[in-house]
Amino acid sequence: MTVVNDLSHLALTELDPSDYAVPTIAPIRSTGHLDPVFCIHPLVGLVDCYVGLAAHVDDDRPIYGVQVPASGERAESFAALAAQYADDIARIQTDGAVHLLGMSFGGVLAHAIAVELQNRGITVGALTLLDSDPVLARAEGVDLLGAMGDEIDRSHVEELLAVASHNDELVQRHLPGIYFGDILAVSSLGTDSGSAWHPFVCGTVAKYLVPDATSFDVVGPLVESYLD
Repeated sequence: MTVVNDLSHLALTELDPSDYAVPTIAPIRSTGHLDPVFCIHPLVGLVDCYVGLAAHVDDDRPIYGVQVPASGERAESFAALAAQYADDIARIQTDGAVHLLGMSFGGVLAHAIAVELQNRGITVGALTLLDSDPVLARAEGVDLLGAMGDEIDRSHVEELLAVASHNDELVQRHLPGIYFGDILAVSSLGTDSGSAWHPFVCGTVAKYLVPDATSFDVVGPLVESYLD
């Protein structure tokens, strides 16, 4: 079994496409027979924030991060970005269901990818959104430096800020489609991001409030139970 324990050293330019068949896909755990879960990058485009999920998910379930490609190519719209990632995911998961998970901006993008996959006739299993609000995502005044988090390699700050700024521009113009199925929406105490998803989900929105929806020590077991 191959487990990547720490992806925090990866910068956008350091991802070697030869390391994996699809440059946007970063394997966190590439082995296992269960349907995989794809973790969609937050605003800055990297997926190191999802490494902690592996400790809480069945060892037989592959986990992949979906991150901004190292080529520097930028999608022209949020829908185009979702379609690109849907292409990449379909190249990896050719049979069975696709599970999607996203944090903050990544949750809005995971929802858009789920809609795109469903439009193609691909089965979406669990859709899990962590501290992700489609309304706040379109609000003005995003703190891009704050959105980068404390563990990001600040030596690549200009590059990461450019990615974050571009992604922020895309989501400002995005109106979510309708996802047909149930979702898990986990919010940190003091917020209620799950309620904002009701207009964009034809199914049940299972809402949970936890002390910190970005900590897999807190939400990992909940995510695992939803994947079963």
